[in-house]
Amino acid sequence: MRNNKIIYLVSFFGGFLSLAQEILWMRLISFAGMSVPQTFSYTLALFLIGIAVGASIGKNICKKIKNINLDNIGLIFFIATAVDLILIILVYISAPMSGFILVAGGCVFFCAMVRGIVFPMVHHVGANHVKTGKQISNVYFSNVFGSALAPLIIGFIALDYLNTQQMYLLVCLLTLILAMICIQKKVFKLLGVLVATLIFMSLFLPEKIFYELSRNSYEVNSYPIEILENKHGFIQVYNSHGDQAVFGANVYDGKFNTNLFHNTNGIDRAYFLTTIQPNAKNALVIGLSTGSWVKVLSLMPSLEKITIVEINPAYVELIKKTPIVSSLLQDKRIEIIFDDGRKWLKKNQDKKFDIVLMNTTWHWRAYGSNLLSINFLDLVKNVLNNDSVFFYNTTQSLDAFYTAKHVFPKIYKYKFFILASNQELYFKENDMVKSLCSLEDPITKEKAFSNKIQCVQAKNEIMKNKIESYDQIKFLARKPELITDDNMITEFKYGKGL
Repeated sequence: MRNNKIIYLVSFFGGFLSLAQEILWMRLISFAGMSVPQTFSYTLALFLIGIAVGASIGKNICKKIKNINLDNIGLIFFIATAVDLILIILVYISAPMSGFILVAGGCVFFCAMVRGIVFPMVHHVGANHVKTGKQISNVYFSNVFGSALAPLIIGFIALDYLNTQQMYLLVCLLTLILAMICIQKKVFKLLGVLVATLIFMSLFLPEKIFYELSRNSYEVNSYPIEILENKHGFIQVYNSHGDQAVFGANVYDGKFNTNLFHNTNGIDRAYFLTTIQPNAKNALVIGLSTGSWVKVLSLMPSLEKITIVEINPAYVELIKKTPIVSSLLQDKRIEIIFDDGRKWLKKNQDKKFDIVLMNTTWHWRAYGSNLLSINFLDLVKNVLNNDSVFFYNTTQSLDAFYTAKHVFPKIYKYKFFILASNQELYFKENDMVKSLCSLEDPITKEKAFSNKIQCVQAKNEIMKNKIESYDQIKFLARKPELITDDNMITEFKYGKGL
């Protein structure tokens, strides 16, 4: 009778906690794999194989033990807790190793395998006293409902309040509590209380796992000075020779710098853009990142409105603490919208902009084609005025230039950026100097360049890199291909891979 009362609860949390661990392992491996899309299939495949092997073990246990009950299920949950704790320690130890992805993959398999043992045992116990189709379906529904709820609660809510390490330990704690509910033996309950207390205390320890995984991401044996984490991902900050470098999900994202003559972050590209449309009134920036580019853009006195679409609010928290760029948050012309850039564009096709700037992430990362595909470029084209420009980063994907040519009549290359327009653009150095001399801080009214000599020097710094038309671009030996939402060639066919 006791089995019937709580079997649905056990089935629900069995599915919920299992999927919760899958999500957390996915975040960990995706981070270590620099967000390439193959990490998803790699993790999912190992998890499903682990579940299948565990289910097979669970079936054999049900055959061998005649009177299987909740005590047996509770013991498996105890084992699952112990295995999960051992695996996370193994992850911490192996984080600096070159073969970490393989170690993490093995951890996913064993984690899923142990939890997979529970599934057939729960069905066996659930149908032991009431052998009806309704009872079996109810137990199954409870498990599926828990599995479906985990991504919503963990992925959309919990990770805004707890980091991945804390969530992992919390799942271990809940698994242990579930084991104690199932087991009646006092010895196990006392042991469970002791272990649960230790796990609970460890929830308040500083984050260690992702600091270890970040140790060699920028420079050898260089730990980040700060990691910001939320449901959208990770932001790492490193100190480097007087600069602060920022990584997004373990991939270089930029530096805090607006000084053209200290061009450690390619900020010359932002200054170049200010000379193209000196009379622009309305600008759209997709992706805020460090805010350095937006700060340079805000120096244009003609701009009346700068709309920024950024998916991760943690960047604003970082900007607030950084004097180089913090003043842009006081600029009344700037509106920051927290949303997915593509989704926002779809909803705002009626708006028009003189400048659209997008310092795109690496083309080989997951969802990279969402910002480089012909489908996305069509969305951008619809919000441009006839004489407007779209300036965006290809991160060295020559397929991106080829794709842009299918949408925009005029394409230019500056470094690895595309400058796209419906009209031919003219680059006159005297006009560039004039535009650079007009730049001033909107808050302090201080000129970006103190005199004409500095303006000329700034122009020379910008023109160190020549501006090429589409016909001058040298492609690879292979023929460039069109990027679409469906083929995702930047991520898979020509991506970085796992």
